[in-house]
Amino acid sequence: MAAQPVEWVLVIYYGTSAHRAAYGRFGNKGYTKDYIQLSKKEGFLDSVRRLFPVTVGKGGSVPLIYKWPTEETPGALVFKSSDRPHLKWETRLGAPKAWKMSLSPSDATAETIPGNPTHSDSDAAESELAMLGRRGAGQPYLIAIKLHDDPTTLHLRAYLRGPSSAYAWADLKMVPLLVQELAAKTSEKSTSAWETFDSGGSVPTAVVKQILAKVESSDDPIAVLSDLDVEVGRELTRYLRHPGYGLFFDPTQNHDAWIVPKPHSERLETRASVFLETLNTRYPATTEGDAAAEVTEPDSSEVEAFQKQIEVRNYSVADASATMKTRGSAQRAFANAVKSNYGYRCAITGIETKDFLVASHIVPWSEDQSIRLDPSNGICLSLLMDRAFEKGHLLIEDDLSIRINWLKVGSDVVLRRQLEPYDGQKLTQPKAGTAHPAYLQRRRALVALAI
Repeated sequence: MAAQPVEWVLVIYYGTSAHRAAYGRFGNKGYTKDYIQLSKKEGFLDSVRRLFPVTVGKGGSVPLIYKWPTEETPGALVFKSSDRPHLKWETRLGAPKAWKMSLSPSDATAETIPGNPTHSDSDAAESELAMLGRRGAGQPYLIAIKLHDDPTTLHLRAYLRGPSSAYAWADLKMVPLLVQELAAKTSEKSTSAWETFDSGGSVPTAVVKQILAKVESSDDPIAVLSDLDVEVGRELTRYLRHPGYGLFFDPTQNHDAWIVPKPHSERLETRASVFLETLNTRYPATTEGDAAAEVTEPDSSEVEAFQKQIEVRNYSVADASATMKTRGSAQRAFANAVKSNYGYRCAITGIETKDFLVASHIVPWSEDQSIRLDPSNGICLSLLMDRAFEKGHLLIEDDLSIRINWLKVGSDVVLRRQLEPYDGQKLTQPKAGTAHPAYLQRRRALVALAI
């Protein structure tokens, strides 16, 4: 998975409270929690209400998935409690490994904090916290990262301030300065700090960086652009259309996972529009519609690889690898998952002739590299409904009800007749993993911007 824009970071001081919660439950001396307590300040509450817009259930909690490079575990962000908001995990599973101790942590393990995690006595567990300094771990911090447009996942890590050389792989200095400053605000008494980030676009790949360096140093940058390989040219075009800004995080990396995009040089910034015009002419974008992608000849080995990605919930296809053939291969794997989930029937019309079915992306392929293979970002639709959905004539609400955009339909009487029977109806539910509400919200927002 490529680095993704960061929207929110939470830093928790690993002191007595966090240690007791993460270590385990003994039923005495504070070792009774299956959660990390958070701030009850109004500023914090406002931020989480805005950033986690999932319907809050009767218990006042939002279901979450905690992730780190090797695993994930279910959890929840609890708004309503007798004390204060908290990040919870399932008692039977214990705290997420990324926040637990290990006798031999390394950059290849889920755990970062050194210590014996097997005690069943609270006094012995307390001693493990006291020995952190002697083990060379310095001061640990627990970190939760929310990526842009993903309100149900937190990526968990732990870092160490002032570690010995044996733990340099987890040094807090590896995180961006803004996150280090958040950690500096925390203490045993004030245990958490948070910040929202305005991030977006994409970070340049190694190939794009190399080309940009040539362009900036060349006396004839247009000639450099004109001599590029077609796919490299398209990759550069995609980047220049939406260059990265803010803060990025790569979920596949353990500690060395952060990127702060550097601004373009003045020369590149002032000529970016000229370069883009040249690139658009020389390397026109490939067709990215789902129906077109499904008739593109795929690569069977790529299809198999993408299907394996889906099985382990890795839904990313980076722009750097998105050739026309790869687009077709990814769509084939995505379509297999989506169409089978809907029983090979259009979720609106019920059409089941396979030649008339498309696995339609909710958040378009071009908008988000990280969810291109996510089955919950897809709906099985007939060709007409796919086109209506793609062009904004047909909208889908969070409760899966269908709304026809009559303004877009206009005076086309025949099209009106085709769409009208479904206005107000609901999508047929799939076997599992219904269309994600956050993705439906993003689709409607994109349609609104295009009007």
